[in-house]
Amino acid sequence: MRRAFVCPAVVCVLFLGVCSPAVGQDTATIVGTVTDTTGAVIPDAKVVVSNPEKGFVRQVESNSVGDYTAAKIPIGNYTITAEAHGFQKLVRSGITLEVGQTQRVDLKLAVGQVSQEVTVTGSAVKVETESATISNVVTGKQITSLNLNGRNFTSLYTLVPGAVQDDSYDPTQIGITGSGAISFNGNRMEYNNLEIDGGNNLDEGSGGVSINTYPSLDSIAEFRVSTSNYGADMGRHAGASIEVATKSGTKDFHGTIFEFFRNDHLDANDWFINRQLWSGLDPTANCKADPALAGAAAACNAPKTPLLWNDYGYNIGGPIYIPGHFNTDKSKLFFFWSQNWRAYRQGTVISNGTPSQLMRQGNFSECDSASPNYNAVVASGCVLPTDPTTGNPFPNDTVPINPNAQALLNGLVPLPNNGPIGYIAAPSVPTNWREELIRVDANISSKAQLFVRYTHDAWNTDAIPSL
Repeated sequence: MRRAFVCPAVVCVLFLGVCSPAVGQDTATIVGTVTDTTGAVIPDAKVVVSNPEKGFVRQVESNSVGDYTAAKIPIGNYTITAEAHGFQKLVRSGITLEVGQTQRVDLKLAVGQVSQEVTVTGSAVKVETESATISNVVTGKQITSLNLNGRNFTSLYTLVPGAVQDDSYDPTQIGITGSGAISFNGNRMEYNNLEIDGGNNLDEGSGGVSINTYPSLDSIAEFRVSTSNYGADMGRHAGASIEVATKSGTKDFHGTIFEFFRNDHLDANDWFINRQLWSGLDPTANCKADPALAGAAAACNAPKTPLLWNDYGYNIGGPIYIPGHFNTDKSKLFFFWSQNWRAYRQGTVISNGTPSQLMRQGNFSECDSASPNYNAVVASGCVLPTDPTTGNPFPNDTVPINPNAQALLNGLVPLPNNGPIGYIAAPSVPTNWREELIRVDANISSKAQLFVRYTHDAWNTDAIPSL
């Protein structure tokens, strides 16, 4: 279930990026050709690419054949203006750039005065014409709107054609027990490459499947999965290349508070647990023995398997400014801050054999077919002990018990609760996870941008049974 409110081992990652063709794949590029209405190219036209929300402005000029390029710019919504002597000014809006995208936007200028302006509003054609890369973008709307069990962003990989998850993949797990065990187009899972804001985020020492940090869903702007035909600049492995872009601040303040939860009061009991007959000897059963069942093996229904998940946090982003003194137009410096906590209390089914009540007293007569205490269930796989000093069976099938051994037995080995020699339980296993992410973006000039991001994951759990 979800409650959300909207208002107007430890791993650290520090990443600095200055806009240049060498930076990672968390940005996008606009290319195009400037022509007149007859199709003739216009060289030396001034083209300005701007993102009003982030205060971003990039000015370029068309070359001798009319082509222009605005490379490695932040993702988001853009407006493009084009000016040339003897032509009307063109304003093109409604252009959305996605992570890792190269978008073609051709500009056609009409003859006239620069003081005259032609405004064109509408989305650019989304067909990728500048690259043969086969890829899919998981948008921010999909990330925040789709229900994910465990809220693990790797679950969204399966939206991409050709994605097949491994049998061991569990999207409810993050941290040490989590993994990105998903194959694309039949490639090995270890051959995938995952980058966050252009920096590698895989534990290469463990074969490239374990993920270093799991960014909160509410801190991800969008991501692209390229499965084939991508260029050499994309990567380090032969599998899919996943490019994740985190959110950044804008000229306006935005924030979110959220909580997602699951609770065993809302769920049915585990089927494998519920089908067992829980021994009335077990105090955790918290129920009455069934009088219809005769003998000491009286049993009742199993107790509820514990389950309590709480996933909660907040994020806020906006400009960094001092009214009347610094960044007064809110176009130079921005921040985005996110915190996420997860508190899991989940039952883990444990099932094994344990000594019967008589065995705990050293009495193995239940294994002796000649004894009145003989029990076929207990005798299955049971071997009558013999006295090592004589080689003969112990009198009355009873073995003397050392007091120290008796103390260890009582302290470490549980009583049977699933038949005469069976034990089954679902202890609550605690997992606590916390993540902080802060990102600061600076528009230094029209040709240089800088961002700093710090991510910190803290994760601890009890493993039952041990790893």
